Amino acid sequence: MADIIVTGTLAQDDVGFFDSVFTADVRNVKLHTIYRDFGGCAMNIAYNLKLLGHEPTPFAYVGDDYAGDYQAHVIRAKINESGLMLCPGNSGARGLILTAGDGQQFTAFYPGPDGRDRLATDLQSLIRQQPFDAAVIAPDLPAKMQLCADHLADIPVRIWCPGQYAELLTVDELRAMLSFPNILIVNHGEWQAIERLAIQDATLPELIVITAGSSAVTVTVAGADQKVAVPAVATSQQIDPTGCGDAFVAGFLHGHLSGLDAGHSATTGIELAAACLRQRGCQRHG
Repeated sequence: MADIIVTGTLAQDDVGFFDSVFTADVRNVKLHTIYRDFGGCAMNIAYNLKLLGHEPTPFAYVGDDYAGDYQAHVIRAKINESGLMLCPGNSGARGLILTAGDGQQFTAFYPGPDGRDRLATDLQSLIRQQPFDAAVIAPDLPAKMQLCADHLADIPVRIWCPGQYAELLTVDELRAMLSFPNILIVNHGEWQAIERLAIQDATLPELIVITAGSSAVTVTVAGADQKVAVPAVATSQQIDPTGCGDAFVAGFLHGHLSGLDAGHSATTGIELAAACLRQRGCQRHG
């Protein structure tokens, strides 16, 4: 199996559920359920890669609140901690995720310790310790994603998942980041945000994967599109959509590294996302 570095965030998630749906005039909602659990896109992806037998190394800056439950969880999962960089005196990243009755989500995110002043040194030190077969740049502040891209450009398999930051990128930031991956994975809304930045003349990765919730996944290889169906999950089994996108990324990368074509790699991602959907939390399925 592969050694994989995953850059991004480790976060504590507060996830709430309400029965109504989001509309333009919604100003407040009344939650019927709320819980706190382990999250952060880099850690979610790393957790799923570990389930699949790989050796992921998450690279993220953590605060004093990492010690305790989250660190114990990481140790139980046997995930390499060498890339989790403590920033004493700081609080870690936090996500506030509201899930509507139709499964749509609204996310507010605090990215936690910045770490840009030390990122190049920390990342280079980590790379020197071992070679990596693949790199995933998960959602993070644009400047940090670019710094990571600068130092991971020589790794053979490179995935970029801009996530919620797709809407915050400038044209220059987008062009710079698009030169990094050979696989771009986004959801439909993120792809629309990227298209709005008028990137027609930019060099796009050869492999682009666009998810759309329960609708078909679009896989574009060298400009040719393929639709991959998403099997229905019974409503009674749909527990929590939080983290499903991160599970998909890990499953797709696993398929790709196993020699599957893009369509079958997407199927592997869909299956792992469905397993995540059937459990509460991003790192509870196994």
